[in-house]
Amino acid sequence: MAALEDRAVGRHERRPHLAAVGPDNTRPASRATRTAATRATATRATRSRHAAPGGWARWVERAGQAAGQARVWWAEGTERVAARARERWNEQAARAQGAPTLRPVPPNRTAPARRADPAPRHLAGAPRSRRASWREDVMTGWCSLLLVLGLYLDGWNHINLLDDGLGPFLTPWHGVLYLGFAVTAAWILTRHQRRGAWSLQAVPPGYRLALVGMGLAMVALAGDAVWHTLYGEEQGLARLISPFHLVLFTGACLLVSSALRAAWSGPTSASVPGLRAFWPVVLSTTLVVAMTAFFFQYVSPVVAWRRPGLAGLPAGSPFAETVQVYDLLGLLVHNLLFVAPVLLLLLRWQTPLGTFTVMAGSVALLLATQTEFGLVGLVGAAVLGGAAADVAVSLLRPSPQRRWAARAVAVIAPAVYWSAHFALLKAGYGVTWKLEIWLGSVVWASLSGLSLALLMWPPAVPLTAWNRGRAPARSPAAPLPMPTAMPARMVGR
Repeated sequence: MAALEDRAVGRHERRPHLAAVGPDNTRPASRATRTAATRATATRATRSRHAAPGGWARWVERAGQAAGQARVWWAEGTERVAARARERWNEQAARAQGAPTLRPVPPNRTAPARRADPAPRHLAGAPRSRRASWREDVMTGWCSLLLVLGLYLDGWNHINLLDDGLGPFLTPWHGVLYLGFAVTAAWILTRHQRRGAWSLQAVPPGYRLALVGMGLAMVALAGDAVWHTLYGEEQGLARLISPFHLVLFTGACLLVSSALRAAWSGPTSASVPGLRAFWPVVLSTTLVVAMTAFFFQYVSPVVAWRRPGLAGLPAGSPFAETVQVYDLLGLLVHNLLFVAPVLLLLLRWQTPLGTFTVMAGSVALLLATQTEFGLVGLVGAAVLGGAAADVAVSLLRPSPQRRWAARAVAVIAPAVYWSAHFALLKAGYGVTWKLEIWLGSVVWASLSGLSLALLMWPPAVPLTAWNRGRAPARSPAAPLPMPTAMPARMVGR
């Protein structure tokens, strides 16, 4: 009987038989006995299920269990990330000291020989990406210059000639803009490509975001054509802030700033040997600022818009103070466009002498073309302001460890710029502001530059700020402390 009970039932299982245990014998239980046992088991399970917490209590219990499991997973993942960061920190320190880097090997195992991972099948024949050369970056800047010149030429046409020619898209003024865009896009798309086998992987680093700009520009051109068909062509301020014009501006900025992004992400040092080596960055940054300033031309002091009836208002006119407020706001907006690129470039490089002189003078000269050089003499103030920034950078040498120097540049350069602006405005054009107004405007410009510097160059954060509350490392004998995951500019004096 025991052999029969242990006999395999079916192919993959052994089913023990229920036995009715009595005082005298042991026999397999009958069908009625097995049915009664099954019913008793179901009754006990039902009672235990009813005894368990029901409704919201059960869901709260499950949520607590899920939260506990999530905390465990989070702690394990954090520990793995911390261990990997500690390994990288030790490797960098050993490499800096000239010692060989050794990674920990689990016990009773040998480190496997590293071999190059095979490239994916769809990228096996694709050319490898390499960085654009200095000449290629310069050529990108010159192509972008044609685009920006076309933008300012089209703006001059709308303001001074008011000639639409054959339509909103077929004017020769628009043609220069579209030609510059097409030439820049073609130049970027053909970098490091094989004939007949275009590959995204071959696009140089820093240039790939320009492909997004091309897509935005195509969408903007198609949408602008539909917009003009439905609502007609924009006039005045609507010409600048039309939705599709702003999308086109965004796409064009992504193209123009390609050389700046490529240089920013490059492995080069912050020290620059001279202006010639830095020319691609200077040209790209200047063109981006010029495009931005074009869309703020209505408040630019160099353009100095004056509508009939606003010029020559008497001192007691109720609109005289409104005009002064308008001019002051324009000064502050243009001041931010002057200071922001200075602080941005100083975050990455020790800029050579002449960088900001070329940048500020070129932007002011382009803006002066919109009113046919009516206030071209004020370009001299921009040149003096840029020169003051260059001299201050050369003397103070801003760096992540010398934040006060960057803030000093943001105060000194606007003070020189706008003091020269008001002096040239009085000497060359006979326009005089009240002493308290123009002097207060200069001080306000310097304070706005300081505020922007404090945002872009904030005070240093203690290294323990983001490590407080973390679990200690497993190995107390680590050779170096664990690095803090924060930007390099956040660590310093």
